[in-house]
Amino acid sequence: MSSAGAGADVLVVGFGPTGAVLAGLCARRGLSVVVVERDTGLFPLPRAVQCDHEALRILQELGCADEVLAGSVLNDGITFLTADRRPLLAATVPPVAPTGWPSSVFFHQPTFEGILRRSVSDTGVDVRLGARAVTFRPDDDGVDVGLEDGTALRARYVVGCDGARSTVRAVVGTALRDTGFEESWLVVDLLLADDVPGLPTRCLQVCDPARPHTLVPMPAPRFRFEFMLLPGESEDDVRSDGVIAGLMSSWIDPALATVERSAVYTFHGLVASTWRDGRVLLAGDAAHQTPPFLGQGMCAGLRDAANLAWKLAAVLDGRADDPLLDTYQEEREPHARAVIDAAVGFGRLICMLDATEATARDEAMTTAYDGEGVAPDVVPPLTAGRAVGPGGGAPSVQPRVDGVRLDDRVGPGFLLCTSRPPGPDTVEAAWWADHGVVLDSHAVPEVVPLLGGSEACVVRPDRYVMARGTLEDVTAFATAALRGGGPVGATVTRRGASAPSGRT
Repeated sequence: MSSAGAGADVLVVGFGPTGAVLAGLCARRGLSVVVVERDTGLFPLPRAVQCDHEALRILQELGCADEVLAGSVLNDGITFLTADRRPLLAATVPPVAPTGWPSSVFFHQPTFEGILRRSVSDTGVDVRLGARAVTFRPDDDGVDVGLEDGTALRARYVVGCDGARSTVRAVVGTALRDTGFEESWLVVDLLLADDVPGLPTRCLQVCDPARPHTLVPMPAPRFRFEFMLLPGESEDDVRSDGVIAGLMSSWIDPALATVERSAVYTFHGLVASTWRDGRVLLAGDAAHQTPPFLGQGMCAGLRDAANLAWKLAAVLDGRADDPLLDTYQEEREPHARAVIDAAVGFGRLICMLDATEATARDEAMTTAYDGEGVAPDVVPPLTAGRAVGPGGGAPSVQPRVDGVRLDDRVGPGFLLCTSRPPGPDTVEAAWWADHGVVLDSHAVPEVVPLLGGSEACVVRPDRYVMARGTLEDVTAFATAALRGGGPVGATVTRRGASAPSGRT
């Protein structure tokens, strides 16, 4: 399909963060990728503001994580306050996660996306801005896509990364299931003067029943306020300069800031019932929408992209059978739903407007408050399944080996860490020579924590642990995950892309 006139391996609809990351990861795995995006340029104003350690690790594979980090500010935690600004709950975010990246940072989205798009362009992706996909005709071998200007495209798989109002979702024929949470908030992004005293350096959630609101520090000179709309209020009621100045006046002198953007968003918790119909798939906000209270909306989309990219590559490369793609929703839906449920729970806590209920909440939380703790990771491990075996499901740790981050040493394939490397003439040796990098924990002691006390550990290309156990068992599991139970060492016919290989 990569030959001239035959179309692309993957066509991505939408060039936001999820679509850009998916396109870049697929291209780095040797796939031909086309992106169609209806807008002609970057959206110039910030929307998402938080990036977690897993998202940074995904950007690491695209080669732009360090540049994104350089323009970000560390998020050191979150504090929930009462209306009179007493602490209800406070939690510190560890500065560095076991993945090797800061646990959380705040960023400026237009700057972030500019860096991301430049990195994706370096992979050779065919990006078509100002192009709107309007028709989709799937068949057994691919999908014919028609653009609004009459251009006809063809791809073996199409992935809709086209946001909350996805047109590709209609092709999949799925509805969004509502978690029962819907609240409208005013988001105000400020450009600050040089010296603005009194603003917090960490995120604050102010649980004020008179007007719940949030304060978010951003890279200088920016700062964000978010204010909940009260029953009966409309967008017009809250977006005037005078109202905005009044809302933030208890925190900042409005004369010291310029409103860069104000917008009203309705925060939802929604999940599509079906993420795949044959050769058409959904990712990011097209598949699920997360309230922003945990800052996980964009991060969830990037996890989708990382999960899907290696599976598309394996199927298109002939290393895996098509049903491997069914594990994408099987793994990501409960993962995303758990994060949405956690965000909705925090949202209900924050958005409490009844003064009596809020007082009871404050008393209970204040009584239980015992100083600042460490924020728990709200992202759960993947559940067991075809591609997640015994001891698997969590992101792998990422040490540095000889000063190099482990992922950079491994590349886009599988990683086998073992205290007993396969012998030279075994089926295990043949399989791993064709599918990934083998690291001997005796020769590379930095990887011993990956073993978790087992003889061997397999890390998937999306950096999640696939399985732990004996060398033979984890090799058999990885083989079955790709081939649906095919024999260890089975040969496959590929399109000609070179396999990641290596042994230390």
